[in-house]
Amino acid sequence: MNFKLSRYIVPSVVAMVVVGTNTNIDGFFIGNILGDDGLAAINIVWPIVAFIVSVGTGIGVGGSVLFNARRGSRKMSEAETAMNTTLVFLAAAGLFLSVLFPFLSERMLALMGAEGAVLSHAHEYALVIGGGAVFQVAGAGLLVLLRNCGKAYQVMIYSVLGLAIHLVLDIFLAEPFGMAGVAAATVISQLAVSVLSIISLSPDRHVKAELSLIPKLAASASAPFGLNFVPSLALLFTNYFALRAGGVAAVSAYAVMSYAVYTFDYIFQGICDGVQPVISYCMGADDKKGEARAMKTSALILAVSSALFCALTPLMIKLMPGLFAVSDDAHRMMNTGFVIYAFSYPCKAAVKYVCSYYYSCGRTKLSNLIVYLDPLVLTPGLLLLLSELIGTNGVWLAMTSAQLILAVLGIAILLKTKRVPENEKK
Repeated sequence: MNFKLSRYIVPSVVAMVVVGTNTNIDGFFIGNILGDDGLAAINIVWPIVAFIVSVGTGIGVGGSVLFNARRGSRKMSEAETAMNTTLVFLAAAGLFLSVLFPFLSERMLALMGAEGAVLSHAHEYALVIGGGAVFQVAGAGLLVLLRNCGKAYQVMIYSVLGLAIHLVLDIFLAEPFGMAGVAAATVISQLAVSVLSIISLSPDRHVKAELSLIPKLAASASAPFGLNFVPSLALLFTNYFALRAGGVAAVSAYAVMSYAVYTFDYIFQGICDGVQPVISYCMGADDKKGEARAMKTSALILAVSSALFCALTPLMIKLMPGLFAVSDDAHRMMNTGFVIYAFSYPCKAAVKYVCSYYYSCGRTKLSNLIVYLDPLVLTPGLLLLLSELIGTNGVWLAMTSAQLILAVLGIAILLKTKRVPENEKK
């Protein structure tokens, strides 16, 4: 089981780090070309990008939970049906978002607080990203399905290849085309990943999708969607309050800090996504010992990772302001912000650990409770309170406080509940 677990976790972590690195690459080029306005624009538009990618990831994980539970029960025909239903759902969701977002993006960005040059840059980026949503949804979802089919190292290779394509395209497109150029680089790289993934997945064309499975698939997708999107939904609120408390410089500072913080988030998520196929399989096979070993191993990896990320804080403070060419005002804000955020890393790891366990077992109500409590209640409330009391540092403190509360709540729920049989889950 440990070997099997490592076979999933390592490629999953690499793939998720690549997702975070894609964002960092765009920020690097835009920061050095357009300065604080460009960095603020990318950070404000990022929740739209994250929503698109999270839809693909959520559907991919939701379909994989059904696929692996049936495979663990040796119901191979039903597993193939779940796979093909997931592919249909991915295509439909991606096409819908490609039509929707180009029409809504400018109004959404204005509601997020963007104005003037920041709004213009953000809208330019969002138009291209929104139009190519189908490729981003497909790329994210197909990589999850590939991993759950035992092709985890192909996922890693395709993710790295997509990153390389993105980097090369940014080098040629960022200077002449600005925001639209870096957005196009993202879309084209995901198109390449999608094509490679569907070829490797080789779905059985003779197995028909079963549309009656979609409600159950959507229910299974809701928690992993939320777990991937919640940090960016919190980012939306944080951008708004950062603009109020410290202006464009504060959003620029937050953007650069986010490149580190959310990269760590992606690593935590990669570890949790890596353990998901093992838990779902063990659940279907009724292998409780294997499930327990997988959870203990992943908990240890998360604990060590969060401690390491805390230790990297002085290096982040020293290097990142100069690397992304932020203003002096943004630099000063980051010095304190990075220290405050460091306390959130162990809490974030704990929250993702608890949530991944519950959605892997199909217990969507508990995972959804923990996932959606943050953006709907904790983060907005704490941002409103702390930004008024402390100013910009209160904005940074709000996220750490929210993650601490969620971690305590999640661990308490985990300790008091036990896995129930599948036929009792709702």
